[in-house]
Amino acid sequence: MTGYDVAVVGVGGIGSAALYHLASAGLKVVGIEQFTIAHDRGSSHGESRILRLAYFEDPAYVPLARRSLELWHILERESGERLFTETGGIDGGPEDGPMFQGSLAACLEHDLPHEVLDGAALRERFPAFRMPRSHRFVLQGQAGSLHPERGTEAHTRMAEAMGAEMRVESPVEGWERNGAGVRIHLQDGDQIEAAQLVVTAGAWAPRLIGAEGPRLRVERQVVAWTEPEEPALYEPARFPVFNIEVGGGHHYGFPSLGGRGPKFGRYRHLGEDTDPDHLRREATAADRSLLSGFTDLYMHRAGPIVDTGPCMFTWSDDEHFVVDRIPDQPVVVGCGFSGHGFKFAPAMGEAIAALIQNRDPGPDVAHLQWGRAALRAAE
Repeated sequence: MTGYDVAVVGVGGIGSAALYHLASAGLKVVGIEQFTIAHDRGSSHGESRILRLAYFEDPAYVPLARRSLELWHILERESGERLFTETGGIDGGPEDGPMFQGSLAACLEHDLPHEVLDGAALRERFPAFRMPRSHRFVLQGQAGSLHPERGTEAHTRMAEAMGAEMRVESPVEGWERNGAGVRIHLQDGDQIEAAQLVVTAGAWAPRLIGAEGPRLRVERQVVAWTEPEEPALYEPARFPVFNIEVGGGHHYGFPSLGGRGPKFGRYRHLGEDTDPDHLRREATAADRSLLSGFTDLYMHRAGPIVDTGPCMFTWSDDEHFVVDRIPDQPVVVGCGFSGHGFKFAPAMGEAIAALIQNRDPGPDVAHLQWGRAALRAAE
């Protein structure tokens, strides 16, 4: 049994960033991960994640996105890894819809350089798109794609270089209060004591937070890579990352990266709740049909689906994150990232480290508090 200042349970995208910032602060910290680092069983894999500043969900995320982009670049310099590819980003849909209106509002409120394109102008600028002429789109040049596995590995490696310890392939059975701190029980029978605990366990977080926490739902998501018939149209210089409301759904995508063709997904996919220990990993005919239906209608010569991959989204009731201290507990949580959290990993790690040190994490995370009215307790 070993004592630490902080134990971080769940070393994925958010947990690895928390580990890094805690180690940077000089704390004695251990990361506990049930799988290996940068595994493909959760929510931080698949070779690409969108980073965008024109945040239609809520303009309050823009300062966090800016800070995260700054921190990703710092991590690139420190680690020597290329983590971010700037492609520009397209966000839009019907002119009166929430995606276009929200993206435009975020740009205007935060002075983000941008252009507004209709469907015809979008096609002229980026010939792969085949969107309705009446739709409107925000083009914001600072968006791009992050490499999630490299980002998680870099945060973890840099944390270890600063003295953090790691316990991989070490599932956690549970934790309990131990005086002023916590005792963590591992599946192999070992125990770890720490003055404070960070829970960043993704889809497994609800089990560790307990019934007093907010209700969190875990949903299966599937993405697809295609083999384009005109590959040049899908190179990063000609095909930006995108979030588009069309055909009755919210679709998103990436250019060809790392030798693989473009990648496409539909937010909420089939709305299929799942148990994280029993995620159905094989793509079904329904999965493929949903995704190919989008590419066939709205992408030019995107080609057939050649690969698929599952992951999990962990939803809060209001689809905003939960990053806060559990009241009256030596525990800080980062959970409920609702399918749009990875880009914010370094800023969330920074906020978690501030909370652990009893410092104010700043006004930019005020809307992510544990006790906000929009969250219902777990059932």
